[in-house]
Amino acid sequence: MELARARAFWRDRILADFRDFRFTWRGFLHWSAIALAAFVIAFAVTLYFLDWNEMRGPISLYASDRFGRTVRIEGNLDVKLFRSRPHIAIEGLFIGNPAWEDRSQAARIARTDIEFRFWPALFGHVVLPLVSFDRPELLLVRGKDGRTNWDGDTGGNTGWKLPPIERFLVKDGHLEIDDAVRRLKFLGTISSREEAGGEGAAFQLKGDGTLNGNRFGADLHGGPLINIDRSKPYEFDADVTAGPTHVAVKGQVTHPFDLGRFDARIAATGKSLSELYYLTGVALPGTAPYDLKGVLKREGGVYSLTDLSGTIGTSDMHGYLSVDVSAKIPDLKGHLSSRSLSFDDLGSILRGGKGVTETGGYLLPDVTLHTERLRQINSEVDYDAQSIKSRDFPLRGLTTHISIKDGVLRLDPLAFGFVAGRLSGSLAIDARKDVPVTDVDARITDIHMEHFIKGTQKPLSGMVEARAKLSGSGSSVHKVAASANGMVTAVVPQGQIRKSLAEWMGVNVLSALGLNLSGDQSATDLRCAVLSFDARKGLLASQRILLDTGPTRVDGQGRINLQDETMDLTLKGEPKHFELLRLRAPITVSGKLGAPSIGVDAKPAVTQGVIGAGLGLLSPLASLFAFIDPGLAQDANCAGLLTEARNQGAPVKSSAARGARKAQPAK
Repeated sequence: MELARARAFWRDRILADFRDFRFTWRGFLHWSAIALAAFVIAFAVTLYFLDWNEMRGPISLYASDRFGRTVRIEGNLDVKLFRSRPHIAIEGLFIGNPAWEDRSQAARIARTDIEFRFWPALFGHVVLPLVSFDRPELLLVRGKDGRTNWDGDTGGNTGWKLPPIERFLVKDGHLEIDDAVRRLKFLGTISSREEAGGEGAAFQLKGDGTLNGNRFGADLHGGPLINIDRSKPYEFDADVTAGPTHVAVKGQVTHPFDLGRFDARIAATGKSLSELYYLTGVALPGTAPYDLKGVLKREGGVYSLTDLSGTIGTSDMHGYLSVDVSAKIPDLKGHLSSRSLSFDDLGSILRGGKGVTETGGYLLPDVTLHTERLRQINSEVDYDAQSIKSRDFPLRGLTTHISIKDGVLRLDPLAFGFVAGRLSGSLAIDARKDVPVTDVDARITDIHMEHFIKGTQKPLSGMVEARAKLSGSGSSVHKVAASANGMVTAVVPQGQIRKSLAEWMGVNVLSALGLNLSGDQSATDLRCAVLSFDARKGLLASQRILLDTGPTRVDGQGRINLQDETMDLTLKGEPKHFELLRLRAPITVSGKLGAPSIGVDAKPAVTQGVIGAGLGLLSPLASLFAFIDPGLAQDANCAGLLTEARNQGAPVKSSAARGARKAQPAK
């Protein structure tokens, strides 16, 4: 009876409201609140009594459509929402690869457990008390076109931003990385845990396996995650070993867990800086073994390395670097310097950090350079060395600017300072195609050749001016030289040469022997010298070889083969004065570039001897006529030759400037 009266009351009340309906904000808010409350109650009741296993199919279909790949929940789905720490447990989670990847499985996780704090999440502040993965199997793939199976993005990144995680567990994880861009393959295990001990618990994440066939190990330690405060830095230590490379890190995440913001002190050692490419993705040159330290900081997509110090080989290294990875291609900038640079360490850059015995037996290294990495970075870096230690060259300093843009490397300027004089020019390597093309333009100015002659007795002195402009293709220094086209020109505008050496170059036997036997070390003028070669496919054919001295003029011809690194030159000297005993036997320079042989072509001398023997049949004194030279050789037109060399690109100064410069006498 009471129930019937109540129904009648509310029916009449509602009908009265609609009969007398007129819009008011109070009424609108009143009924809106009632409708919202009814919806929330109905939704909560539905979730409470929902069998979540019935939702596996719809959830899988939605996730598959959302991420463009197959997603399945193959096991039990257990969701408990009505508690202060809601819990989600997923058994048998399968995530497939994008359609472009042949392997179907990107991830399979036996069990996933996630907890979050309800009330903070209600106001948009996510805190995860537990994230746990049991037996995850992960495959990370990057294709040659830069696409990845984790986000499909070919660009850079600014770092993951993760909510605070109070307990992160990975049990028996397996990870495989196949990166076609870096040519990197990793296969190993990952695990994490927190050691028991309440407030003293410490987080540990470990990885073990092989990286491109070399052993890999990573061990990261941090404070207890349960104590995470987003307003305070989270400190961590990391130790990474990849083959001969070892990196130790001590740093902090400034706003946990925004992985795009951290700073750390790092110490790195290894056989070659180029091997850091597999860990960092930054293409660095092959070097001698290194030991470097610095401060690494990340701000979004920009990494900066400051206070850099240490050694590469026996050379010290200081400076700073920064790399922006937010774009598709990383952008490297910085300035590096050395107080003392060992010249041998420069050679290791061309050899990729390998020894001379590993260069294929050539004087020029035949080790393949990883020029394809030039397509994976842009850079603008300055480098200078105050002094250079060299056993063979009187070097004083080095200055260069290293620019990499769209797969083209340029060293411009590339300048070496000598005790006197300078070697300067530019180098460009175009690696946009599979076979890189290298262009070299080098100039030698005002260099004293006597500085390159060991010992106290200098048979030659004078300024050398030269230019080499060559272009070749290949993936090693030797292959580039073996295919080189261009020109090489060198001149000595004026100088001095030991008189006995000048006589020997003309095979003026009597004069040369007389000077040697008397111990005469006097010098004579080297009026000029010109050497000009035309390069075609690694063969340097002589265009002009001339040395004009006071007593002798020497003309030559021949070629230098950079393909097998051999040379075959012939020098023919003609005396400028009467010679009583002279052999008409050209001097030969032949053999390997690294160890040439100097000899005499005996065939003309034999002919000369046969003629002398024939004349001797007439009279013993007549046989001498075959060995007498009237000395009719003329002085070379040095001014014209130097002008010609200057027109070919040799950095020869004007005659006025040249005349004002005095060559140092030979000792």
